[in-house]
Amino acid sequence: MNVNELREYRTKLYEDVYSGIIPDRFPVHDGLSPEYLIEYAGKDFMTTQYQYTEELLEEIGEKAMELVRGDSFSMAWVRNPIAIMFQKSKAFVMSKTGMIQHPEVSGFEADEYDEFIKNPFEFMVEKIIPRLNPGLDTDPIARSVNFTRIVLAQMDQQEAFDKSNQKLVEKYGFFSPPPGTMGLQLVPFDFLADFCRGFTKIVVDIKRQPEKVLEAMEALMPYAIWAGRTPETSIFGANMIMTHMATFLNTKDFEKFYWPTFYKLCHICAERGQAMSIFCEDDWTRYIDYLQELPQGTRLAMEYGDPVKFKDKLGKKMVLSGFYPISLLKTGTKQQCIDKAKELIDILAPGGNYIFGFDKQALSITDINPENYVAVMEYVLANSKYTNAGKKVTTAKKEDSVIKFSQSYPEFKSKYIVSYEEFISDYPPVCEKVDPLMRKAYNKYTDMVIPYLSSIL
Repeated sequence: MNVNELREYRTKLYEDVYSGIIPDRFPVHDGLSPEYLIEYAGKDFMTTQYQYTEELLEEIGEKAMELVRGDSFSMAWVRNPIAIMFQKSKAFVMSKTGMIQHPEVSGFEADEYDEFIKNPFEFMVEKIIPRLNPGLDTDPIARSVNFTRIVLAQMDQQEAFDKSNQKLVEKYGFFSPPPGTMGLQLVPFDFLADFCRGFTKIVVDIKRQPEKVLEAMEALMPYAIWAGRTPETSIFGANMIMTHMATFLNTKDFEKFYWPTFYKLCHICAERGQAMSIFCEDDWTRYIDYLQELPQGTRLAMEYGDPVKFKDKLGKKMVLSGFYPISLLKTGTKQQCIDKAKELIDILAPGGNYIFGFDKQALSITDINPENYVAVMEYVLANSKYTNAGKKVTTAKKEDSVIKFSQSYPEFKSKYIVSYEEFISDYPPVCEKVDPLMRKAYNKYTDMVIPYLSSIL
């Protein structure tokens, strides 16, 4: 196949999997993070993060092709140390190894729940962001200058990644979701734990003031729904969730605090035709029955757990991935690594709804033996074919699995998110013929800047 044919073939693999059809072969995902690939290319990990350019990332990506064997490739979004510098962030801190870490932080105190509940987004912008980012906790002029620096730094880095990734996609025929169809989904309990109260304090809160925690999560829902909307919707796109706190909770607390808003968001996303792609951090085996309640076609990337149980209970309804221990590629022999791949394929591939993937990505150059990695990937590709391609995974209809919750929540509004009509109320067009041009410009630059208000966290 030439490059265009290869890309079309790979795209069809994903189209089939995401449509509940058994593909010609199951798609295969690599497990190499940008952090790993920087080091693999022989670059200094710490300093490289401060000087991303399209050319540098393309060079790193080309070197990565020595290892990459999967059907999709993207040096995914990473934290921006230059933006973090202007933020003077307390929530994201670079270690002496160059790795950007998320230490324990608290954005508000236990007696501030009522103020947070009143308007979570505005409380976040006015209180939490300045508290966690001293670069924005200053006089209005310095704050405006720093915010501009942050936005420009983020846009420069994103442009470099987007352009270099697109070149590699076109050159090597990788599958890539259409622009504007991938988004990050805020999960209320994780958001409260990660940025608002902190890991240790949220655990205390659910015991001392459980109703306030529940109110706070419900109050977050309109913003979470709004922030999760992608510009475009596609079967190839998804809203991505990186779970965090779920497995730190006992089952009773998970059911009461974590699951209700999580569950609703997954269904609300499905209502508008968008799938949810969820990385289930740690072992979700005890939550299998809950996962069964999610919309058909939800994509689950599992870190740990019993793949047999997951396949038996979820294999007909959800697209499964993960389970392969990336650590084995460092500690195991080549044959042990291949045997593990065979074991997982034998369990997870039959009947479709499967994408091969690792339990996590390699982060450091010492995390894997490259020879073992290539051996596993080549074995997987050689053993990924189906004999019953084209058959439906299930006769159940996806739409029948979706519960409509979106009407349960009011439209998200904030004094900081101003419509064009509101904006021109005191600054009207000088002539009606410029009105559509003003509207276009207003919406363009507003849509570019507003997401950074929350992404600063």
